[in-house]
Amino acid sequence: MIGFHPYRQKRSPALPIVIILVAVVISFSAWKGLFGIRSFVQAVLFPFQSAAVSTWKGIVGIPSSLASARKASEENAKLRKELDSLQPQLIFTEELLKENSRLRSLLAIRDRNPYRLRLLPAQIIGRAPDPWFSILQIDQGKEAGVKMDMAVMVAEGLVGRVVEVSRYSSKVMLLTDAESSVAAVDGRSRDFGVVKGAPPGRLTMKHVDARGDVKVGDIIVTSNISAIFPPGLPLGEVTDASRKEHDLFYHIEIKPAVDFSKIEEVFLIL
Repeated sequence: MIGFHPYRQKRSPALPIVIILVAVVISFSAWKGLFGIRSFVQAVLFPFQSAAVSTWKGIVGIPSSLASARKASEENAKLRKELDSLQPQLIFTEELLKENSRLRSLLAIRDRNPYRLRLLPAQIIGRAPDPWFSILQIDQGKEAGVKMDMAVMVAEGLVGRVVEVSRYSSKVMLLTDAESSVAAVDGRSRDFGVVKGAPPGRLTMKHVDARGDVKVGDIIVTSNISAIFPPGLPLGEVTDASRKEHDLFYHIEIKPAVDFSKIEEVFLIL
């Protein structure tokens, strides 16, 4: 037996649409009151209106947001490029300021040096790579009056002596070189000895009588018996001064007064 299915008439969407339109018209109409219907309709429509407005704002705002993000990205890239282009100029300016400060210090040393010495400024243009044989090359030579064994100094103290001279440049052996030696004296106790290079970057003081009075913290300076160096130039500070019961001489370690790794200009003592 074939079942009977009653015919279901399809519902038309016309009625809900008409109701919504009427509700909207009532909501926005200029008629007053309408027996309280307007308030009821507005309350019913409010959630739908709010959702529709939010959705519309979101849809409309997407292109604007994308455009703003793209613009911000482009501006950021432009600023980064400008900053990168300015970086070399900033570094160059900073180097000029540092050089200017160094040159002013050098002029002050030359014009008002406490040792009353005639000084010739020189720029370091090269360094020996081997720390055991510490040699500097400077941009002054025979044309400027440079001679063999001239003493070389900076504001902090003695640097070394000239060991080779050419027409326009010279080579300077540092105090820390293994072949360097300087007649020296303890500035406090006046104990004499010889300061020798102890690479890399150290100094020792030899032949100081064990009956002397050398202490840690004493400043060692050039002696007045030196045939090359003027007296009183700082060499360094005593960091260790030890002696055993039967020792004839002190064992003395010295921290150099000059940081040889950082000097860029020097003075030759004429």
